[in-house]
Amino acid sequence: MFKIGVRTKQEPGPPPPNPEAAELKYINVDTKSHLHRPGGLMRALGNLLIFVGVLMLVGIGGWLGYREWDNQQYLEKVQAEFGPRTFEPSAAELPTAVPTLPPPPPVLNDPSKTMTGIINKLPREEDTSPPVRLSISSVHIDSKIVPISWKMIPAPGGAQKSEWQVADYAVGHHAGSANPGQPGNVVLSGHVDYRGQVFKDLNKVHKGDEITVYTEKGQYIYVVTDLVIVKEEGVSEEQKRQNAMYMNPTPDRTLTMITCWPYGVDDHRLVVISKPYQSTLSAESEFVIR
Repeated sequence: MFKIGVRTKQEPGPPPPNPEAAELKYINVDTKSHLHRPGGLMRALGNLLIFVGVLMLVGIGGWLGYREWDNQQYLEKVQAEFGPRTFEPSAAELPTAVPTLPPPPPVLNDPSKTMTGIINKLPREEDTSPPVRLSISSVHIDSKIVPISWKMIPAPGGAQKSEWQVADYAVGHHAGSANPGQPGNVVLSGHVDYRGQVFKDLNKVHKGDEITVYTEKGQYIYVVTDLVIVKEEGVSEEQKRQNAMYMNPTPDRTLTMITCWPYGVDDHRLVVISKPYQSTLSAESEFVIR
């Protein structure tokens, strides 16, 4: 506590004997009282926001750095397994319409008398039904298949170009591509990080993994033979047309699955190519009647 002397106003009257001894009155002030500055709260809030912003920058930078490292590690693994042309192959390495020739069958004394020969003589039921379900047990993919088509979108120079739609919560079977029971290219596509993420783990397949495609009449078993990653965003229209060649018809039975890569960035397209299971053993696609 301290005291401040304040001279108060005197009423008119007879002057005091000693003017210097005029009575003083005092105001008490509590030194424990605090003075609040109006900008203190805003300053604290600003410091908090700066701290949170720094944490977010560090977190996002760390996540991006990890994703870049992880993608690089993945590319090294798939190139070691599928070959150096896996990532962004040149135009000379793009697919061509050349059938995959199976290895020659073993020589038998009289093939017509073996069980295989007898079975081959039996009439076969032709299956022209579209695919309805896809299963890849090695990467835990199991999804229904629905038909999809394309739409026209604006292109540079005022022209228009076609763009394939992508099914939501399902794998899409491209209109005009082959059915599993027919020669040609069965083209399937799906989202990797959007509306179902049906192909989220497609990039984890390995060469030799089995893929089962179901139709209304049976099932077809394929084996992964190739994997390719091509740049799709930030490239020329010519490059995009070359990338689309993986969806072209093929003279032999082929299964082509397409999705985006890497997860969360989607500036590349990941293409997984498979051939019928028995074609690697000198026969046609395995067809099982249900």
